[in-house]
Amino acid sequence: MEELERLKNQKKFREMLAKYGITQAQAAVLITKETNQKVGTRKVRSWLANPEAQSARSCPNWAVTALKKATMDLSVAEPKESEIKEDK
Repeated sequence: MEELERLKNQKKFREMLAKYGITQAQAAVLITKETNQKVGTRKVRSWLANPEAQSARSCPNWAVTALKKATMDLSVAEPKESEIKEDK
């Protein structure tokens, strides 16, 4: 997998986690249910790891697609207090 595609998939995956307020563990469960393929939290963590890390693995297209499908019926998470910035 090309480095550009790897980073693009990782970015999309992270954006969905943030948008829906999903943890890595919850993402693993959703992907497992969507694909009937066992995906654990450690695997999700490896997809999101810094590419320089030894434990890093490319985030596959099928995982991004599965998470996208699994989140279609979820509502968007409310921003956390720490994410809300006041204009001064």
